[in-house]
Amino acid sequence: MKTIYSIICAICIICGLTACSDDHTGSIDVSGSCLVEKFVLNGQYEGTINTEKRLVKVKVPVDFNQKSSMEITSLTVSPGAQTNLKVGDRVNFDADRTLHITNGDLVMDYQVSVRNDEALLKLFILEGVKGAINQDDKTVTVSVMANSGIDLENATFEVECSDDATCSPASGTKANFREPMLLTLNDNTATTTYTVNVTLIENPVAIFVGDAENVELLNDEEKAAAKWLTGNVEGAAYASWDMVASGSISLDECKLIFFHRHSPAYGNYNGFAEAATGAMTALPKMKEFWKRGGAFVLSRSAVNYAIALGAMPENVYPNNCWGGSGGEGSDLMGDDPWHFFAYDTTHPLWKNLVTYPGAPDDAVYTLDNGYTICNTTSQFALWNPYTSGNSPTPYTSTYHDNMGRIMLNAFDYLTK
Repeated sequence: MKTIYSIICAICIICGLTACSDDHTGSIDVSGSCLVEKFVLNGQYEGTINTEKRLVKVKVPVDFNQKSSMEITSLTVSPGAQTNLKVGDRVNFDADRTLHITNGDLVMDYQVSVRNDEALLKLFILEGVKGAINQDDKTVTVSVMANSGIDLENATFEVECSDDATCSPASGTKANFREPMLLTLNDNTATTTYTVNVTLIENPVAIFVGDAENVELLNDEEKAAAKWLTGNVEGAAYASWDMVASGSISLDECKLIFFHRHSPAYGNYNGFAEAATGAMTALPKMKEFWKRGGAFVLSRSAVNYAIALGAMPENVYPNNCWGGSGGEGSDLMGDDPWHFFAYDTTHPLWKNLVTYPGAPDDAVYTLDNGYTICNTTSQFALWNPYTSGNSPTPYTSTYHDNMGRIMLNAFDYLTK
């Protein structure tokens, strides 16, 4: 019986192997590849191919205005591959198009993007001070405190340009800013020259205050908030709490003080007062400023400073929390963008804000959906799209646009 059983098993194995070798109905063909090797439009504009990002970028001259009808004159892909776009096709590239490639059972999509040459300045920073860029007249204005200690004859600057553009002099080098400095950007057929002017401020009209000696030593979120103010309000400057307390910065013409404190929540107001030693040391100066009509914008944990100033009672300390079992930041936003309601929608503070379809008339749009919110009302990450322990989800949100508008509205309303 044992011999018969062994023979039967051997026959089954042999039959099984034979069946597997003859049956190809379930096979998957992945022997080829789906790579783009060459892509040319209009016989002269050859694309740069980024296989890792699956991107084909085609650059055209700065004044080229025929992207709505471009002919694919050369397209080379992996041997055996098929594409949805063919040589000879005329395609509208005003928007990005998808190049769909198949090869056997392999599938891959590339994004084809046609971009005009562009030489625009996106960001200018001089020794940590953000400049205000005027794209209409191609100027940059940098407001620097007269007592900042910056050597303007040999100051380091940093820039961010539009994609593919280069600048001269190069970012990260030193230049003389005692007189207007010319910065030239180039991207093939596009060339733009900006004039950088430095304004020395004796008496700032607005200041951002923080613990650090200068802007670059602030944490990322406070740094972004400070640079927003100096880059958007002419005559604004950064000042440390030590400068305010010692009187080394003049507040004679200052109309608004912006205090944004990025830190964990405090269990009560006393916790804030004990931690924010610089702000509390400068409190007498701040009370004087407030009593003579000065305005404050306080955000994140800095909202507690209103209690120190006597502007609101201690029992309204903002400590209401929420959160799920995952701990801080565990709750995702719902299906709709997040907002709060304005008591008076006609107030100048809320003018020209971005909204979203179906939003109530009195809704102030603050955060996109899909963002993981921090767990206390005093911990909204307002100014910098980065991930921190308090803001677990990285995002780029309309929140920042609206906050900028609200800040400028506040400056206009409180100072005029």
